[in-house]
Amino acid sequence: MDGGKERDSTQSKSKSRIFSAVLSLVVPGLGQVVRGRIFAGLMFLLNVILYVVPLFMPQTMEYDVKTPALLIAVGVWVFSALDAFLQKSSFLILALLVSLFCFGLGFFGSFFLLPHLDI
Repeated sequence: MDGGKERDSTQSKSKSRIFSAVLSLVVPGLGQVVRGRIFAGLMFLLNVILYVVPLFMPQTMEYDVKTPALLIAVGVWVFSALDAFLQKSSFLILALLVSLFCFGLGFFGSFFLLPHLDI
């Protein structure tokens, strides 16, 4: 009888992991929030937003900013679903998300500010 309960528990955890991954495919970070990892979920969502916003802005610089922004946004979005599916997330994933967010703030801050400065 205990084997049946363990199997049901394993199946429900598996369904929960799949459900979390699907939620993260719909809205990045939502699967992490549902699983109780609110900071990780917010970091995934903020990273995707940060890298999607320049796609809708007019190109004012000589070099292409939209292609790397799109690649990073899609990568973070897919990685969000993978992370929601996994049992545990490591500290390195959060460190990567925070560093990617800081890089994005600096890079796209300069994207929006530099064209308006008289240098």
